[in-house]
Amino acid sequence: MIEAANVEEVGQQIKDELFERRVGSVFMKQILISAVFLMLLGACQSNSEADQTKTYYDLKGFLEQQIKLLNAQKPRILKQTTMGNTSDRQTTSAIDWAKELELFMQTDLNKSAFKLSYTTTRPDSNSYEYRLKAGEKLPVKYLIIKTNSVNQVEELAAEVWQENKLYNSEKRLLLTCGTAKNGTWQLQTYEVTGFQKLAMSDKKAFSVRSSVLGK
Repeated sequence: MIEAANVEEVGQQIKDELFERRVGSVFMKQILISAVFLMLLGACQSNSEADQTKTYYDLKGFLEQQIKLLNAQKPRILKQTTMGNTSDRQTTSAIDWAKELELFMQTDLNKSAFKLSYTTTRPDSNSYEYRLKAGEKLPVKYLIIKTNSVNQVEELAAEVWQENKLYNSEKRLLLTCGTAKNGTWQLQTYEVTGFQKLAMSDKKAFSVRSSVLGK
């Protein structure tokens, strides 16, 4: 099922300088704008929020564990980026994982302002589905999480929308985890696909797909 990105600068310095200038920088600016926008919504909450009972699945806690693990292991990733008709493919281990997974982190719904804004469905004991209620105006439209037998994320899917006078975007996020060769439960793939449209430009489709390769 969800840019890898919302997140760090899309990989290492892109070899093609023209691609980096016209695609990489523009794309990453929009991804970072999305993350900052979501962060500002959360920043309005009480400092005691962390001590409150979680209304929704603790995605933030899970991703923080993954970020710590990945920063320590420094695995290589294969990242494929497409923006309009331009694409790039690269392998790198130079990743700041907190930045790389920032957009996924911001889909965590455990914020005071979000507490009554989503419907909750449990299709089975290992699944969580959260959907924005009619009339609510929040960027995360839905969040679907499937877990393993010990409640660790196995698959995550989400959709994030932003719309204002200057900028329009839709981002569909997908993340999967599984058992790594060393036996740890670890991120395996993550991607962001969708479109973005600035007020004075045409709508552009994009995708960022990444796979964790290991050492």
